[in-house]
Parts: sequence; structure tokens; C-alpha cells
Amino acid sequence: MSAPSGPAREPVPPQQPPPWGPVPPWLSPQALEGRSRAETALVLGILSVVVLPLLGPFAVWQAGEAEKLGVPATAGRVLGWVGTALLVVGAVLFALWAAVAVYLVTSNGG
Repeated sequence: MSAPSGPAREPVPPQQPPPWGPVPPWLSPQALEGRSRAETALVLGILSVVVLPLLGPFAVWQAGEAEKLGVPATAGRVLGWVGTALLVVGAVLFALWAAVAVYLVTSNGG
């Protein structure tokens, strides 16, 4: 078997760094993903307190994901826990209301 024939390969010149320098740490893909999750946690936290408490646990989850990526998400976490507490209080009040309604209907009191 003979050596492959053809044009000889020329050495590749070294790659030059980009003219704008390295990417700052706050613009790294991990930091951008963390900021996105922190903003999502904040929006979900606000919505859980104002409109729909069911979104509270999702706000807490997104804040945890943001903090795993190194981005603080304290406001989203706190609002998420407040929304979760409102969800629990609402569920307890609904259960009490349902129990009283069932009691009144079955006892001929209503």
C-alpha cells in the first residue's frame, strides 16, 4: 500500500482572539439563564400574591433554579412563599366552608 498522494497540507495559522475580548461573567449563558429564571420567579410571585395563589409553588421552584445557577432570586422566593401560604389558607377555608355546607344539608338545618 502506498502513501496517499495529493497536495501537501499547509500548517493552519493560530486563531486570533475576538477583538472585543472575553465575555463578561454576567453575560455568560449560565448567568443569562439564571437571570431569566429569577425574573420568571418574580413575575410568578407577584401573580401568586395578587391574582392566583396556585402560582406560588412555581415561583419558589423557579427561584431555586435561579439560585442554583448563581443568580439571587430572593424577591421571587419570598413572594412565592407568600402566595403558597395564601393558597394553603384558601384551601383550609374552602374545606371548612364545604364541611359546614355538608353538615347543614345533612342535618336539615339549611
